Amino acid sequence: MNIQHIETLMYNPFFLSKIIQCYLTGYNKESDLKPIFYVLPIVMYKDSRDRLNSARSDSSLYSIFSKEVPFKDYNNSKLNSKFSLSQVAELFDDYIEPTKMAIIILENNKKIKFSKKIKLTERLEYNKTHPLIRDYFKSAYYLGHILRNIDINEFEKFLEMKMEA
Repeated sequence: MNIQHIETLMYNPFFLSKIIQCYLTGYNKESDLKPIFYVLPIVMYKDSRDRLNSARSDSSLYSIFSKEVPFKDYNNSKLNSKFSLSQVAELFDDYIEPTKMAIIILENNKKIKFSKKIKLTERLEYNKTHPLIRDYFKSAYYLGHILRNIDINEFEKFLEMKMEA
């Protein structure tokens, strides 16, 4: 299998569109376009996905990503969980085009509507998805749930990066 085949599997726009759909399900209100471009880099990165999968309905950005937790991949060293978001800046550019494709698929399949904001027209509940990929959808759902309560500028400040509009 060559690198192009691996990228096709990794950046499958139909799979990625479902991740964004779960994010919007958790967000549970109309969304600006800008935050959606943060979804895939965060969800596709294993450390941040693992942190989000430990979220509960009362979790916040700070309760998930601002505490000391053991990281298995780092010899169970205790690191600030914000460390799991540190790679997002490096991954961000890799997910711009796949995010655009996923949004187009959602629009073409009538899962979302565009006006001044994006409105979800068909929810996707993560707990009704296949167990092998449920972690991706659950983390997207909780990312949406967490981000609906904060301003995008506060989130960007927390990430220590800012997307140019």
